[in-house]
Amino acid sequence: MSLRVVLYTPAHEPAVRVFHERLQSAGVLLFTMQETAPAPNPNQAAPGIEFRHFVVLDEKDEVRGGYFMRIQPCWIRGEVQAVGHYTAPLSEGVADRRYTAVGPLMLAHALEEQPSLFAMGMGGRDRPLPRMLQAMGWSILDTPFHFLVLRGKEFLRNAGALRASTARRLVTDALAFSGLGHLAIQATQAVRARRRTAPLYDQQPIACFSGWADRIWLANAAAYSFSAVRNADYLRFIYPTHDPSFYGAQLLDQGMPVAWVEMLDCRFRDRSYFGEMHVAALVDGVGPAAAIPSLVRAAVEAARRRHADIVISNQMHRDWTSALVSAGFWQGPSNYLLALSKPLAKQLEPLDETVPRIHFNRGDGDGRVNLLYTES
Repeated sequence: MSLRVVLYTPAHEPAVRVFHERLQSAGVLLFTMQETAPAPNPNQAAPGIEFRHFVVLDEKDEVRGGYFMRIQPCWIRGEVQAVGHYTAPLSEGVADRRYTAVGPLMLAHALEEQPSLFAMGMGGRDRPLPRMLQAMGWSILDTPFHFLVLRGKEFLRNAGALRASTARRLVTDALAFSGLGHLAIQATQAVRARRRTAPLYDQQPIACFSGWADRIWLANAAAYSFSAVRNADYLRFIYPTHDPSFYGAQLLDQGMPVAWVEMLDCRFRDRSYFGEMHVAALVDGVGPAAAIPSLVRAAVEAARRRHADIVISNQMHRDWTSALVSAGFWQGPSNYLLALSKPLAKQLEPLDETVPRIHFNRGDGDGRVNLLYTES
């Protein structure tokens, strides 16, 4: 069987629709490629970002898979380099064993396009993509998951992990409706929170990322071993101010912005984890280490003002994970992974020293998209 990877053009659109229909009939279509071929680099809000969309064709020009790559500027140990984000690979191999070669073929093609490559999210280590990446020598890292319960009743009534059996549902319902569950959760979180003396900052909402964000990035980039270049152009691109689901706060010292945090009101496709809870995600932020506990506090206060039931966050950098724990957040199992290609991981060796300083979170990869699911 002959398979080849080519750029996705309008000529492939009918075959892409038929490809989707085949996977849908097999019950394995979890997401779709765009059925209208994207224009080259349709999003130019951030200089240096480039999109490349590909499809896999057989000898009859039938589509058997596809993926896209976003190439973006990243900060790696003090230097800015182009790095590729390998995302949304879709293969007919999940429905037909004759096409099991499609997945490895797409990945090999992506590495030829951009050897410094990462993948993020992926739904857990047991999923096909991270298993394949690990078999090919990629480094697979967890992005720790933390959460803080704001409304105990809603948490107990909706948290899927607590309601896996009839007995558990009866207990959690009793705790929820009596009010005892909320009191116990809040008391435990208060005990777990470590009181720290932190600098005092003024706060104001983020109206737009502009030159002030560039200054904060340049002042703090040296604290990161690996990060997207979080300058104003990039932040306007990934956190559109026209979408009311995004909101954030600046910290100001003597009237000057010195740190920021970005939040997101979530809409989940899969409600098995959070049910009908109003979930606020702390997705991103940049600031000096001393300010990060204040950023976490500002994020929680903003979530309370929006009447959120729970605040969640996936963060890798040790300053952020420490600040979340110190604020009383719980750590839960994470299915949000960061995978590094061998050439990219080599630049970060030794990993035991550089991984704690990687600044990746839900603002990277497909994290924002998965938190903002919209029925089509």
